[in-house]
Amino acid sequence: MKESLNNIEEEVKGETIMIKVKLVVRVVKDNEAVGGYVKDVKLPFVPIIGMKFKKGISTTLWETIDNNELSPDVKHLIYDFDEECAVALFEVSEFLSSNFWTKLDYENLDDRCAEMSYFDCV
Repeated sequence: MKESLNNIEEEVKGETIMIKVKLVVRVVKDNEAVGGYVKDVKLPFVPIIGMKFKKGISTTLWETIDNNELSPDVKHLIYDFDEECAVALFEVSEFLSSNFWTKLDYENLDDRCAEMSYFDCV
């Protein structure tokens, strides 16, 4: 085992390992999911529960359509073996306006939507 770890260390020495992470946001109003957002990113770390993400000055990551600023934390973290990525789950109470996110066509989604189905795992 130690030899295998040494081999891995030699392979990545001097290089930053980037981890595939899928950020999934569920918009919840009156205890009902009414929308969602997703973003695939590569990070030099694995997020942890409770971590907050920040980006931007003019339009921030968590700006809402009503110009409010949210500050959600990672609620749950899952590893998806099929997608080979970590999945960080967030919940917010308002729709977002940042162009960072890809808005899910929530009205045409069913309960089996890949992104929203991650919430069924928790």
